[in-house]
Amino acid sequence: MKEIDDALNALINVIKSTKEYNQYQTLLKKVKNEPELYGRICDYRRKSLALQLSDNENFIQENNNLQNEFADLLNIGLSNEYFAAEHQYCVMIRKIQECYLEEINIETDFLEG
Repeated sequence: MKEIDDALNALINVIKSTKEYNQYQTLLKKVKNEPELYGRICDYRRKSLALQLSDNENFIQENNNLQNEFADLLNIGLSNEYFAAEHQYCVMIRKIQECYLEEINIETDFLEG
């Protein structure tokens, strides 16, 4: 198990050295320094996640409503930069997860049905 712990720590260190991780962390700190903006971003993220996890038949309409409700966030440079950095960081993490699931042969077929 020590080999796995060492490899995991190495991966974490590599992730922490990436542009995506550092840009996300830098912008997160900046956003948190503006409590009202951070609160709005958190509200948006909470509602967006809830919508994505729901079985809402009107997903497109509800997503459009959510986008309209928080349209002001896209006009604020800092929040727009934050969302872009968060997206890039999540893409990187998702790629790591996909590679892991493909290469380690964890059976996930049950998720498709």
